[in-house]
Amino acid sequence: MTISINDNPVKLPNDFMTIADLVKWKEIPSQGTAIAVNNKLVKQELWPVTNLKENDLVTVISAAFGG
Repeated sequence: MTISINDNPVKLPNDFMTIADLVKWKEIPSQGTAIAVNNKLVKQELWPVTNLKENDLVTVISAAFGG
């Protein structure tokens, strides 16, 4: 299955993945991270039950710390 992460096409290792699976696979820190699928923000508590589908547009935004 192929999705887009921040406008970059990515081939997923499995045809069935949730946002939580994606975060673990891509080693995205969950602390300070927001994820939207098809321009809709997904609350972090819903990541384990939100399934990704072919051609989904995923936007990952991570907070930057420091000054």
